[in-house]
Amino acid sequence: MPLLYLLLNYLTLLVSGPVPRATVYVFLADTCPISQAATLPLRELHAQYAGQGVRFVGVFPAADATPAALAAFAKTYQLPFPLQADPGHRLTKQLQARVTPEAVVLGSDGRTALYRGRLNDAYAALGQHRPVTRRHELADALADVVAGRPVAVPRTEPVGCFIE
Repeated sequence: MPLLYLLLNYLTLLVSGPVPRATVYVFLADTCPISQAATLPLRELHAQYAGQGVRFVGVFPAADATPAALAAFAKTYQLPFPLQADPGHRLTKQLQARVTPEAVVLGSDGRTALYRGRLNDAYAALGQHRPVTRRHELADALADVVAGRPVAVPRTEPVGCFIE
């Protein structure tokens, strides 16, 4: 059943346009400060890669993720991509997300995970924000994807608020 749920979500996205090179599922929580801080780099990545065939979807696994709450988050943080609630954690479990923010990049088949992990190294650990972000792993992974190369670093350890 979880695979069917993932495929149905993917097929729903496909109806709105051509088959993407990749789909970035980014797990977010409106109450997580690290998720809130991740919205700027997400907007920048969307601006850079959406025109190159990369689709972005924000996933909110919180039990209280309502359409109104998602719309408010999208408006507050000016997110230009679709957001979806996952209160039953079907997609969260299928993609094995553990924290927010966490990114999972699926290939054009909608099943193969090309990258899984953090957006960047802005946080060394919970509560430890770096003054300068040095590594941009999600951006690097997307650059590899659009160039047709295997993702050099397919997995990193995300830092964020635990998904309950």
